[in-house]
Amino acid sequence: MVMIIINFPRAARVFKILGIILLAAGTFFFFSSDASVKEIPAFFAGNIGLLFLISMLPWMNSVVKAGRYNKLLQSLLGGNVKGMGSFYVRSEVTMVSLAAFLNLSSATISQELLKQQLETVKTKVKNNFIAMSTLRGYSLALLWSPLEILLATSIFITGANYLVVLPWMVMIALLGFALDASIGKLLFRKHRVKRQSSAQKNLGANKKKLTQFISALAMFLIVVVFLANVVQFDFLFAVTIAILPFAFTWAVLMKRKRSFIQIGWPTWKKHTNHLNNFIVLLLALSFLTETLNASPYLGYLQEPIVALEGSPLLIMLFIQAAFLGMTLLGVHPLATMGIFGGVSELLMGALPEVTLTILLASCAIATVPSAPYGLIVTITSVGLRMNPYEIVLKNLPYSLLLGFLGVMVSLLTLVIY
Repeated sequence: MVMIIINFPRAARVFKILGIILLAAGTFFFFSSDASVKEIPAFFAGNIGLLFLISMLPWMNSVVKAGRYNKLLQSLLGGNVKGMGSFYVRSEVTMVSLAAFLNLSSATISQELLKQQLETVKTKVKNNFIAMSTLRGYSLALLWSPLEILLATSIFITGANYLVVLPWMVMIALLGFALDASIGKLLFRKHRVKRQSSAQKNLGANKKKLTQFISALAMFLIVVVFLANVVQFDFLFAVTIAILPFAFTWAVLMKRKRSFIQIGWPTWKKHTNHLNNFIVLLLALSFLTETLNASPYLGYLQEPIVALEGSPLLIMLFIQAAFLGMTLLGVHPLATMGIFGGVSELLMGALPEVTLTILLASCAIATVPSAPYGLIVTITSVGLRMNPYEIVLKNLPYSLLLGFLGVMVSLLTLVIY
């Protein structure tokens, strides 16, 4: 509660508005419930674990920078290509491969590099290419990354096993990539891109470094799975406590310990001191979710799901439409996830926990390239000097497609679970 008071004045305008709405709704639900005043502090504490995870993410980003894997991204994007159709596939592959660790920085770095690579291309074509390939590739990486907050939140809500969910999320990512890469190749096939004479200069070194990077990612997943399944830690807690020791060990093995500390410490301090938006959103959301669960009004929110009982496909399409609709209205997917978290018991009565996790995570992440007030869209809008709604329109068909793929895969899991 003290954190909200301190951080509210520092939060961005959209998060202040969201925070006020969530707190007002939570207060209304509180007074309509039988909860006592002494329970209020606990109502705000539900999402502290998510905040802890967000605060630790810069350490992973720092070890990537210390290992100069951001230079790898530059090399992978700088190679010779026959045309923009093939280049679209390469750009998306690069984003999918590296965004799992680099997160937002992979998008900003690659967008700058793509602007240089496509400097001779017409501005409109260039901007559309960058807005599509980077944001879509970014979202495909988020689908399976244990560092992605939307995936972690969906597992937090349902209590599903990450190891069981992972193959299905990878399947959605592969299907999404195959479809979007084909569409992108077709859309940009007529456009040419300037050739880079020094493209293949460090090909062998790049392959070796990429192999190291993918091996490190696989090892991190193994560590998280071990902590969650063998040691029996909560998944969210397992990811959170694994980040710093793993990043430090990786830096030591690369003989980059000093660089890691020099980059990581100031980055972590700056990031942690600027969590204003997340603090306001997540703590207010926790208050709303907990008071909603204690309120008789929960029944009204359950009615659409109850009305669709016995029709899993309609429930899934309703959830997909809710995520996309709320995102287009400017509501963060985390907030929508929290609302569904408030009715999670009812949803888990209608769908198995694995199915529900896949559905919530895929439908939420599918909206990331089409969120007009989302951080990645805002960064892209500023970098390309594009209207954010223009970016949204370009990526909306993809969001619908990826969300629908999530629904179809979720439907497939009903046969097994």
